[in-house]
Amino acid sequence: MGSSNKKKKEKKKDFQKPKLKVGKTKPKASNFTDTSFKSKSIVLQQQLSEIAPDAVERFKHQLSLTSSRTDTQRRDALAYLTGQLSTSPPTNPVGVSTLLQKVLPLMPDSSKSVRSQLLKLLQKLPADEVRPHLQKAMLYIRGAMTHLSQDVKDDGLGYMEWLLDAAGEDVVASPGCWVKPLKDFMSVLGWAISTTPSLATKGGWTSAPRTTFGSKMFGHSFPRQMMVLAKFLELGLRPEMSIPWTPNDWASSMSLMPRTPDPFGYLGLFKPPRDEDGEIYRNREDRQDIFARRFMDAVEAGVDMAKKEGGAAGRAAAVLDQALRDGMGDYERALRVDDDDALWVGYIV
Repeated sequence: MGSSNKKKKEKKKDFQKPKLKVGKTKPKASNFTDTSFKSKSIVLQQQLSEIAPDAVERFKHQLSLTSSRTDTQRRDALAYLTGQLSTSPPTNPVGVSTLLQKVLPLMPDSSKSVRSQLLKLLQKLPADEVRPHLQKAMLYIRGAMTHLSQDVKDDGLGYMEWLLDAAGEDVVASPGCWVKPLKDFMSVLGWAISTTPSLATKGGWTSAPRTTFGSKMFGHSFPRQMMVLAKFLELGLRPEMSIPWTPNDWASSMSLMPRTPDPFGYLGLFKPPRDEDGEIYRNREDRQDIFARRFMDAVEAGVDMAKKEGGAAGRAAAVLDQALRDGMGDYERALRVDDDDALWVGYIV
């Protein structure tokens, strides 16, 4: 009985008119919502601008994204830059120098897609504007070729092929771009010459352990390395075309601008003296001489070993052997003034 009376009172309470008293406000309903608040918003001035970024700003923004920590952003940024360089005429508001300064450090990138997209971008650059930056490009290429990761090494060969196609003759004649790359090729291939011949090695020949030789996973790397080396030697040991001299050449050499990068670099006026590895070998005879003294025996022995293996390695070794024959077939070692130190005994220099 008590519960039924309570329910009746609650029902009557809904229909009763509340008695208002002076000085007291009307009680709020149970579903009352307070609407007296005020909202605040943050407005950026850039949001109020109706002018979209122009092509130059977009290009610079994408160029800055090449140093992003995300692989996808780096790849997409390189793809955008490649598309801009593929237009007619190419769009490059920052210049090749600034562009290379940002993208060359990506050569040993950990992402395969980033390295592949970088190679596509480099192939779109004009060769004439790449030539002044050969030394810097070769430095990063050598770093990629001798990387610990085999995938990065393989892509480093692609970068080397790009540079040889863009400015092959200028590459082999640049400071430090002949002996140092050859040393890297010998290191990657596992070919080396010992300084003192031992009884266990015939003629001082030693073969360093090479993980790619005979490997099932990276067996294709060894033939490709020899093919790129053959291309490098072909450009460096190619016979130079003789240009007949005319009386006007004497005046032209004094009045015209040099066409080769760093034409007076061999003088070493404003740089520290270079060693044999970083020297400039501008003519074919100098390159032949240093190659015969330091690398010829190692390459010949390595080619013989690769021929015995057969298959793709044997075919690549045949191409490399032909490049050696064409480049060093007419080589005759001549006695230089600085070859024999005893030649200057008794003279005051």
